[in-house]
Amino acid sequence: MALLCTVGLVLSIILTAHALSGMGLIGCGAGSSCATVTGSRWSLLMGFLPISVLAVGAYLALLVCILYLFFDFDTTVRKVLLGLSVTVLLCCLWFIWLQAAKVKAFCPYCMSAHACGILTALLCLFSSRDLGKKAVFGAVGAGVLVAVAYMAFQFFTTPSYRAQTGRSDALLPIPEAAVSPVVGPADADDKVALLYDYRCSHCRTIHGFLDDAVAHFGGKVSFVLCPTPLSPACNPYIPAASEDPFAGSCDLARLALGLWKADPDLFRTFDEWLFAADGDRGWYPRSPAEADAKARELSRGAPLDGVWTADYLSRTLELFGRTTAQGRSGIPRLVSGSSWIIPEADTPEGFIRAVEDLLDGQ
Repeated sequence: MALLCTVGLVLSIILTAHALSGMGLIGCGAGSSCATVTGSRWSLLMGFLPISVLAVGAYLALLVCILYLFFDFDTTVRKVLLGLSVTVLLCCLWFIWLQAAKVKAFCPYCMSAHACGILTALLCLFSSRDLGKKAVFGAVGAGVLVAVAYMAFQFFTTPSYRAQTGRSDALLPIPEAAVSPVVGPADADDKVALLYDYRCSHCRTIHGFLDDAVAHFGGKVSFVLCPTPLSPACNPYIPAASEDPFAGSCDLARLALGLWKADPDLFRTFDEWLFAADGDRGWYPRSPAEADAKARELSRGAPLDGVWTADYLSRTLELFGRTTAQGRSGIPRLVSGSSWIIPEADTPEGFIRAVEDLLDGQ
C-alpha cells in the first residue's frame, strides 16, 4: 500500500505541476487524449482549482496513515485509513467515468494514478477484515459520504463550458461563406469559422450543436466549416511524433471538401456520415478506406476537384496556425473577426454561450 500510494502521489504531483505551470508531459502534446483530459473543464474544481491538487492531499493522507501503522498498529488510524481508502476508491471510479462519459478521452497519467488508488483501497479493505463490523461499517459509511458529497459538489459547480481564448492583432482570414461549406445562412450577419477534425470525438459533440445554435441566433449567425486535420502528415503546425492519433484525418478532410465542391448536398450527407459511426464500444472515427468507398458511392465515381480542395485546406491550416499560440493547439476552434475560442462543452447551451462570448469579444 505504501508503494502504490507513493506512485499515486508522484503522478498527482506531476499532474499538478503540469496544471499550474504548463510543464510539458511526454505523450501529452497537441491533440492527444492526455491534453484533452488535462484541458477539460472537469479537470478543475469550480473552474480554477486543479483536481490533481486534491489528489496530492488524498494520497499524502493515505501514505501518512500507512507509514504510521509501521510503528504503531493503532485501531483508530486503521479506521481513518479505511475511510480514506473508500473515498479514494469511489472518487477514482468517478474520475474514470468522467473521462469516459463527459470528456470522451483518457489520460494515461490520470488512469495510472487512479489504478494506484483503486488497488490501495482494495488492499486496505482486505487488511481490515479483523476490525469489528461496527468499526468497518462506520469507516466505510464515512468514506462513502465524503465521496458522494465531493461528486455532487463537483458536478453542480463545474461550469457549463470552459474555453481557451485568444486574439490577433489583425482580422483573421476566415473563408468566404458564399463559396465554403456552411451551416446556417451564407449571408448571416456574423460568420464564425469552425475548425474541426473528423477523428476528434469532441468535434463530433460540437458538430451536433450547430443547428441548435443557428436556431438560437435566429439565423443571424452561420458556421463556416473548416476541416482541420491534426495529423502532422498534412498539418505543418503539429509536431511529428512516433504515434499519430489523427492518422488518416488528412484523407477524410480532402474527401469531404472534394464532395462539397462537387455538390454541397453530398458534402452534408458525407459530413454527417463521418460523425455517425457508432459501434459496440461507442463512436469510432471512419477509416480512410471506408470514407473513400462512401465518397465514391455518393459521387458515383466522378473525380473530385483536388486543386480547389488543396487550396481550401491550406487556407484552413493557415487559419489554424495563426490562432495557435502558447501551446493552445486544441480543437474544435471557433474563429470570428480577430478573436478565437476553443470551447469545451457537452450541451447546446454551453456551446451557445461560447459563441456569444466569442462574438462579444470582437
